Amino acid sequence: MRQPLSYQIMIPMLGLMVTALVGVSLLNAYLSAGRARSQLEQQLREITQTLEQSSFPLTDSVLRQMRGLSGAEFALMTDSGIVLASSADWPATDRLPTDPTVDSGRLLHQRLTLGGTPYFHTAKRLARPNVHESAGVLHILYPEAGYRQAWTDAVYPPLAIGLAAVVLVTLSAVAVAARVSRPMTRLQAQVARIAQGDFEPISLPDRDDEIRDLAAAINRMATMLDQYEREVRQTERLRTLAQLGGGIAHQMRNAATGCRMAIDVLAGEQSLSDDCESLTVARRQLELMERYLQRFLAIGRPSPEVDLRPVDLGALVEEILPLVGPAARHAGVDLQWRRPQATAVVRGDSDGLEQLVINLLLNGIEAAASQAAPGAVRVVRVRLQSEGGERVTLLIEDSGLGPSDDVRDKLFDPFVTAKADGVGLGLSVAQQVAQQHGGEISWNREAGATCFRVVLPELKTEKRRAELAGR
Repeated sequence: MRQPLSYQIMIPMLGLMVTALVGVSLLNAYLSAGRARSQLEQQLREITQTLEQSSFPLTDSVLRQMRGLSGAEFALMTDSGIVLASSADWPATDRLPTDPTVDSGRLLHQRLTLGGTPYFHTAKRLARPNVHESAGVLHILYPEAGYRQAWTDAVYPPLAIGLAAVVLVTLSAVAVAARVSRPMTRLQAQVARIAQGDFEPISLPDRDDEIRDLAAAINRMATMLDQYEREVRQTERLRTLAQLGGGIAHQMRNAATGCRMAIDVLAGEQSLSDDCESLTVARRQLELMERYLQRFLAIGRPSPEVDLRPVDLGALVEEILPLVGPAARHAGVDLQWRRPQATAVVRGDSDGLEQLVINLLLNGIEAAASQAAPGAVRVVRVRLQSEGGERVTLLIEDSGLGPSDDVRDKLFDPFVTAKADGVGLGLSVAQQVAQQHGGEISWNREAGATCFRVVLPELKTEKRRAELAGR
């Protein structure tokens, strides 16, 4: 039968400590009960001795005062049963014994009931004249309720302390066993998750011991396996993409060339000028298609050397907006852009930056159109900020709901998309372009909008003039 490690640690230690605590608590309670009874009897003896040795007469008032000091009831009777003085008024039907056992060594041993109240009863013959100058027997009655209360006050504290100690020892044993076995259980669960393909590392134990070293080794193994799996999957995807891309690239180029020729023929037949916006957009889109094909096929290969030249980002954005304007109007999205007065120039590849901006704009238009509630405003805002002449920030915000939870942590990975007809390459290409230009791209949710932020190094004014002069 399987025995968990926690049980092997906890049960022997717990059994030994609980047995010791229970034995000590019971013994302490027994001794406390005996001490309480002895103290009560000693108190009654001292009161009786005081009454016996006193010279004042024993009246009802004196016996009531003694009751207040001891909690017992007192009655002074003659040998014939006549009550001379009493601390309480009992019904006439309840009588004290006329022939009690007197001078007993134990005071709390006989029981009787007076007025419906049970008492411990004993009697003491007084060797002094009473108030009527005659001998008498002093009856001492102590309520059983008072005795039980005194017994409870003496017995329960040791038992309560013992019970609390047992609970604390039990909790301590459970905590110690869990402290030892919990890390092992977590490591076992982690190994099982690794076997199922989950390589998420676990937090290391606080204690610096062998279990911590083992957890660190498992985390390192999980990280390496996760990296290997990602590389294998990425390699397989890129290999598949290369195989498919090589087969369709020629057909797509032929289709794009035929489409451009048809547009040129149509423009000549209809006498359309080169200033026609629709004609210009169509031609530019066909040119972009050819460049996209080249970049699409270059994914997974070593990045080529990029010819970096001064590029005015504001002017670049204004050239791109007409290309995505028809898509925004078709989707009912308001495309907002205001070019800043100051120029923001970066050193980069205009084709690559153009593709970066177009991908982000189209991504924002699709998000604003598909995720907006009925009747809601659909907006994509484009802003350009210069941060002290050192960096340029391009902000593209959309009013959509943002990426779903299952893709937001790997949004820039290739082939990751939540769109039913998406490929998952637009943001990956945008990140590749930003990194080639020494910049970075990120996203966040703020004020109910999704904001993509592209930060690029800005070309300083002096260097910008020198490069522009050399062109």
